[in-house]
Amino acid sequence: IDSIIKSNPKIQYIASKKGYWYHYDSKNTTDTLKPKKGDIAYFDYEIKDLLSRVIYTKAETKPQIYYVDKENIMMGLRDGIKLMKKGETITFLFPSHMAYGYHGDDKKIGTNEPLICTVTLNDIKLDTQAKN
Repeated sequence: IDSIIKSNPKIQYIASKKGYWYHYDSKNTTDTLKPKKGDIAYFDYEIKDLLSRVIYTKAETKPQIYYVDKENIMMGLRDGIKLMKKGETITFLFPSHMAYGYHGDDKKIGTNEPLICTVTLNDIKLDTQAKN
């Protein structure tokens, strides 16, 4: 992960408090709303290994509907989505403990594999809207 950050000095990576890094591919500077517990986040994402080889395409991961903090998804995504605003695309660099950890995903992701995830937050439905 360190070498990825150093190899591209034009990209300004931000270190998270949870131990992963990220940068904005497209930033929403007009909205302030971010998903919080109970909201519904609609997002797309792609997963690559650290050599930028695609493991899962956006088509394979399908558009996701995620009930924030109420469903079990990859730990890094669980935290990263809460940093995003509608319409933003962020590339996350997740060490393996924030991705699929020691176990992998039993399919294409091996044990202790760090991942690059590019996520686009398409929409947020607030908890109150979700009940209607």
